[in-house]
Amino acid sequence: MAKRVCEHRALAAVGSLARKKAPPVVPASSIGSWYWCRLKAWHSVSLFNTGWLSLEELGEDELAGLVVLWAAELWKKGRERIITGRIIHGENASDAISEALTGPQIAEVLLREDGKAFKKLLENGVVSMGLIDPREYEEQVRKYNEATDIVEYFRREEWPMIGRRAPRGYMVIGVPDSIEYSRGGLRVAELKTSSKPWLVRRHSRSYLAAKAQLAAYTWILVEKWPLEEAVLVFKDVAGRTFLVERFVPEDLAEWFERNGLTVADELASLEPPRPSDRAPCRSCEYGNIDPVFLRTSQG
Repeated sequence: MAKRVCEHRALAAVGSLARKKAPPVVPASSIGSWYWCRLKAWHSVSLFNTGWLSLEELGEDELAGLVVLWAAELWKKGRERIITGRIIHGENASDAISEALTGPQIAEVLLREDGKAFKKLLENGVVSMGLIDPREYEEQVRKYNEATDIVEYFRREEWPMIGRRAPRGYMVIGVPDSIEYSRGGLRVAELKTSSKPWLVRRHSRSYLAAKAQLAAYTWILVEKWPLEEAVLVFKDVAGRTFLVERFVPEDLAEWFERNGLTVADELASLEPPRPSDRAPCRSCEYGNIDPVFLRTSQG
């Protein structure tokens, strides 16, 4: 029996089924998260792919796993670092705080009545099968492929997703924080917040995670656009910039092909990886979920 919720077979079951049904997609943000915990990153990719499933396709294991994935996602919205990051990124503070208050409440409701609560919330539109709607995804892929001006596309679209097919067939996707014109081409930028600037400057896991995410965006964009610069910006929790790093896009894309694609391959795999040795389990959302839920939900 799994010692932790994140290692339970139910999460592996729904994640594997979703990857079989979906393209599948691997978000750049999850590639970055891999540097913190491989298993948690795999689960995050699962929820990006479960939208291709239907309730009728889910057995007891898969339904229980989907409930846990959503509960963890909703609890994450209540994390102080998530709220701070959203506000510094320019999101509406009221929306961020409102979701931080309601997210954990909905998570508790989901876990209270096995899959019954999930089905009811699904009917009422409170939750969905996954983080991506397949029809919206296909439409956005079409728009991106047909775009002739990436900056205009990025400014105009509500979900300015970019994507590129990896050698193994899955899609690496994401939405950078910024795509702008530069003097000789285009600039892509990613903004991150940290409460520990000294660790970021030492190229800790938080730095590597951010670099990998920016590298994924860069790898996607260089296939189609004249990218001149890739910029990584770090701010502290007060919103002060403490580190700016600029990369040559071609070099960063090559770095991603050597390092990031192996991570993406693992995240697209049908089998979950082992938890990372130094995973920050104490601050993980899966720690909020009592393993008893998975035992009782499956009889």
